[in-house]
Amino acid sequence: MICFICSCCLENTNLLVRHLKLIHGLLPGKSLRLKCGQTGCCGEFSTFSGFRKHLNRVHEISNEVLAHVEDGAVQNTVVGLPSNIDVATSSNDSSLPVCSKNITDLCASAIAQLQAAGVGQTTVNTFVMSMEEVVQDIQDQVKEAALNCLSSQDPDIKSTIEQSFQEIENPFTLLNSISKRNSYFTKKWGIVQPVEKVLGVRFDNKKNRTTGLYEQVAVTDKFAYVPILQTLKSILMHPNTSYRFKSGIPNKDGIYSDIEDGQYIKSHPLFSTEKNALQIQLFYDDFETANPLGSKKGIHKLGGIYFTLRNFPPIFNSSLANIHLCALFHAQDIKTYGFDAILEPIVSDIKVLETRGIEGLGGCVRGSIVQVTGDNLGLHCLLGFVESFRARNSCRFCLIEKDDYQTVFCEDEPTVTLRTKETYLQHCRAMQSEPTLPHVCGVKRTCLLNTLQYFSVSDNFSVDIMHDVLEGVAQFELKLVLRYVQESFLTAKELDGRLHSFNYGYMERRNRPPAVKLDDQNNDLGINAIQCWCLLRNVPLMFGDIVPQDDKYWQLLLLLLQIVNIVFSPILTEGLTVYLKHLIAEHHRLFKYLFPEKNLLPKHHLLTHYPRCIRNIGPIVHMWSMRYESKHNFFKTQQKCFKNITLTLAKKHQNCMAYNWQDFNHDRIVLGPGKTVSLSDLNETLQIASKLNVPPQTNVLSVKWVKYNGTEYRSTLIICGEVNLDLPVFYKIKDIVVRNECVLLVASCLKTVYFDEHLYAYRIDPRPSDSLKVFNVNELIYYKPFDLQMSYGSANFFWYVVPYCNLVQIGS
Repeated sequence: MICFICSCCLENTNLLVRHLKLIHGLLPGKSLRLKCGQTGCCGEFSTFSGFRKHLNRVHEISNEVLAHVEDGAVQNTVVGLPSNIDVATSSNDSSLPVCSKNITDLCASAIAQLQAAGVGQTTVNTFVMSMEEVVQDIQDQVKEAALNCLSSQDPDIKSTIEQSFQEIENPFTLLNSISKRNSYFTKKWGIVQPVEKVLGVRFDNKKNRTTGLYEQVAVTDKFAYVPILQTLKSILMHPNTSYRFKSGIPNKDGIYSDIEDGQYIKSHPLFSTEKNALQIQLFYDDFETANPLGSKKGIHKLGGIYFTLRNFPPIFNSSLANIHLCALFHAQDIKTYGFDAILEPIVSDIKVLETRGIEGLGGCVRGSIVQVTGDNLGLHCLLGFVESFRARNSCRFCLIEKDDYQTVFCEDEPTVTLRTKETYLQHCRAMQSEPTLPHVCGVKRTCLLNTLQYFSVSDNFSVDIMHDVLEGVAQFELKLVLRYVQESFLTAKELDGRLHSFNYGYMERRNRPPAVKLDDQNNDLGINAIQCWCLLRNVPLMFGDIVPQDDKYWQLLLLLLQIVNIVFSPILTEGLTVYLKHLIAEHHRLFKYLFPEKNLLPKHHLLTHYPRCIRNIGPIVHMWSMRYESKHNFFKTQQKCFKNITLTLAKKHQNCMAYNWQDFNHDRIVLGPGKTVSLSDLNETLQIASKLNVPPQTNVLSVKWVKYNGTEYRSTLIICGEVNLDLPVFYKIKDIVVRNECVLLVASCLKTVYFDEHLYAYRIDPRPSDSLKVFNVNELIYYKPFDLQMSYGSANFFWYVVPYCNLVQIGS
């Protein structure tokens, strides 16, 4: 068996696996990538067990290896040693610490995986102590067996063997306590440890067990803070950080694909002048750790502040490993001490970053906060605006009054006065001069973030389409439209039957909504955000066959779909932002015409500010809370004890982050079942060879499916290869080829007949053309695949592709 790293030849599969673990230090985990080094095989695996099975099944007979050795291709055949190690020196004691160190790393990795899975410290301690005894017993048995094989006339050899076994340290002994593990993990992975910060002292009533009377005791409230400067230093020290940093060169004017394309970055005094300046995006939200009911609700509710670096591409920041913890605190402490007490250490570190900077990327790097995001309530609480959306001035972008939400549908109208840095400071000064005022024009208090040199609350353009659209406007209007469909065209049973029996496609199989609630008085459907997005995009195919073409209620739904597809687009143009402004105004007017008794929600008003936000910070889909809220799940699954939960959870999170970052593979690839084939046996051999830059006789791995950066590609799915004359060109995946972390999709072209506005989907001719085209997944403009779907009740069996965003052509 040949090692794919050093080309060393070993006698069997077990020795090869042992060699990879002990000599090369490969550890099991999400980042493990094993390649079959046998001649002509391109298999890749993410687990040692799968690697073993493949070698035993496909390469069990090692005649090929022996012939390779006889030809002199492999000079060093010493078991377990790399080819660059001399055989004469391989028995020296210097090689032992390497093996011992890697064995300890393997044990530490196993313990870290248990901790990351939420196993309690008591259980981890029990496991480590049990494994320590098991390893000790195995060593004793091996020692006894070795001594029994020797004759009694060899006392020196026996003494040497006994001494050697005594020198072999039990790897679990170094990890058999919490302090030892923390010390080992910190030294190995550079854990950024959280620190406790004091919020203040309050007095609480506590019952005296002796007297039975209640007495007041002093309670010191604290929160856990993860030093942001140390976290940034840890990120910049990672070897792949500089490779992943964006070039900082914006697209041509009028094209928005990320935050640097917006006017905010282009005119920013720091980010526009220093290419590598760190762009820190903060996020704040509250979450329940215990999810209790009744009177216990809210007791264990925590608040978390996370951050990401917008210097990395959006697909990179979508990984939870790149969402970093900044502060963890009890949500109820905000009411007692205010937000400034939480923000104080963050602001202190950011001020150092703004002035002195930190070492990284080959020099001194400065940075600051670029945007603060979260749901509307969280943002208003953090930034100092009113937290009641029934207040007179409840918008954080403008000074329009709440009653005007029902008549003013565009920022350009003369009654709309946008908040500026000057007006915000005036309102803050008015609050400071008259503290008894509840608020001034929607401003309750100053925000400590406003003391930063390069950030202002008035320049925070982030909006959250998850809460505004998918959990607000979309569910509110879908409920009204589905009620109309039920009253006019279907019975409740028939409507429910269509929702349940409709084929949503492979990509949406996990997002299909359950039963929707149409009979209650709430504004939502009782489904989550991703289920709402799935339902909204497929409603036209479900009910388009029974609703007339000119139906006004249907037109309202189609206008909403156009708005949603634009705001969810990863690439936008200047013209689309202008079109979006008119779409929103037309949609709001039609809503008030159809439902005069219904009030537009405050979230409807926020939509009117979306075009300006896009022009300032680029596609707002990169600002939504979906991935940040997924981060909450870690803390919800880790909670085993409620004693000092903020510091306990913060420590567990930092340990888990350090473990995940130790060998983090930024190009995350998960391969499905496949086989090694020659390029000459595949369609479009020359195209594939050109993309891979290899000869046509090269062997590659052909797989049934692959997950690349969290997105699954498999045969029969549809990808958008290009946009021609405003009409997307779709391709059906035929083959998936993988070689050296490069993923290619071989696809056949489908004919896009037209865009059906009534069904809001592209009509497709399902007969693929004979011509094939090869795409690299990194070159796809729209990375997410589509499904071929059919409309409900279609007698002609037409096929459609439902878009999830606005598909536009970006010129070169």
